[in-house]
Amino acid sequence: MSASFKRLAAIDMGSNSFHLLLAEVSMRGFFPKPRIIARYKHKVRLADGFNTSLELDAAAIARAKDCLKGFSDQLARFKPDALKVVATAALRKATNQHAVLPELEAVLNYPIEVISGEREAALIFSGVCAASEQKGPMLVIDIGGASTEVIAGEPLRAKVLNSLDMGCVVFQNNYFDQQTITRQRFNDAIQQSRSQISGLKQQYQQVGWQHVLGASGTFRAVAEIALAENHAQLTTAWLAALIERCIAAGHVQKLDFAGLRDDRRAILCGGLAILMGILTELQISQFGVTNGALREGLLAELVATETA
Repeated sequence: MSASFKRLAAIDMGSNSFHLLLAEVSMRGFFPKPRIIARYKHKVRLADGFNTSLELDAAAIARAKDCLKGFSDQLARFKPDALKVVATAALRKATNQHAVLPELEAVLNYPIEVISGEREAALIFSGVCAASEQKGPMLVIDIGGASTEVIAGEPLRAKVLNSLDMGCVVFQNNYFDQQTITRQRFNDAIQQSRSQISGLKQQYQQVGWQHVLGASGTFRAVAEIALAENHAQLTTAWLAALIERCIAAGHVQKLDFAGLRDDRRAILCGGLAILMGILTELQISQFGVTNGALREGLLAELVATETA
């Protein structure tokens, strides 16, 4: 690697998926921008491993170790000059974090930072800003496996950051257990989502927004279904109709929408309920999807540090 370039790597240990980004950045110029070399994603479903005491079970820990071993092999080949590794809501909430974390760090051979909900929200907003070319005030929503971040602000300047105690994996397990889908289950889940955001509604409305952008898996799943069905715009009305189709199916295994990936089917309803609750409570009628997320925010932070 030339001295005029640096290799950077970022790992996002999410509650549903783990991500590894490999990139290089030029050390020349006033506004260095990283070039993504490779992206790796694995469904670990860490939040699926919670018991009633919020301990992560052995199976979830084993899945995390397997993923991190693969990431470690990739890092050994890539040889980054700088690396950042963060874990989000699942490890943040885990009551056995003190026992699990050293095991995971030993596999990766690198320290893991368990970040706060506010820092998670800030990194997500930074990642969305790095990937999006939207101008003006925006509202960013990221539905993760065990938490949901809602951020309002202007490009590169977040003003309201909140991390809510709800995620698609947790909601799926709590409201759609045994893979059964009913109207009552959806209504209960949506109401819980609304109640979590309702007390914060005034904060977001005072800041305002021109664009609503969704990050991460639930939003991509919705966008892929809409694209496969030639639906041009993502609206709350269309989302309500999609939920009605889920209710009509009655069972997770019967969700066979065009564009829906097998790995997303198992947690789709939990994510849709959270999304509908937020959109309804904040009176949002239309939204978009962005490729930026926490891992891009981590990368942007690394670039700023390494090129300072």
